[in-house]
Amino acid sequence: MVLMRLGVVMVLGAAMLAACAPAPSPSPTAQPSVAPSPPPSPSPLVTPTPSIPSPGPAAETVTCVPFTGQLPDGLEGDPCPSAVAAVRAIVEPLGFPIARIYIEPGPFTCGNDLWPGVKSPPVCFGAIVIPGTRMRSWVSFVGTDKVAAVALNRQVPGRASPSTVPPWTAVLEDFVVPPAGWVMP
Repeated sequence: MVLMRLGVVMVLGAAMLAACAPAPSPSPTAQPSVAPSPPPSPSPLVTPTPSIPSPGPAAETVTCVPFTGQLPDGLEGDPCPSAVAAVRAIVEPLGFPIARIYIEPGPFTCGNDLWPGVKSPPVCFGAIVIPGTRMRSWVSFVGTDKVAAVALNRQVPGRASPSTVPPWTAVLEDFVVPPAGWVMP
């Protein structure tokens, strides 16, 4: 019986030693028996949507009244496309989207009555304006109550090149909230 107990103790001791022994390291040429797991699939792209839809740019309104009557040689034709382009070019740096452009023939009266109809026009003596060489414009904008007053000028072409229509020169006369009572034509 003592021998039997001694045998059981030896078997238990060997089992304990085997459990505490370090595990054998795999050989460098051994291949893993478990297949690698596939890489995680990318998460779907999320496109942010605004909570409040933003309004698109407002369509601008353009009114250009062409000259009537006889014009000097070289100034015939429609002045409006080039006049509108000159007005846009001078007001774009103001930084507001254009709501409305109104252009009509003629200068600002004496050069200083930018808001006609509000007060009596100034009396001018000796003002000679060659038809087709002066226009005036007002531009309103989205996001501000200010209005731009723009003067347009061009020279009469010389006799050497009457077929070339001279470009408009635009001058920003003022960019303010117009006086009370003024209505954009």
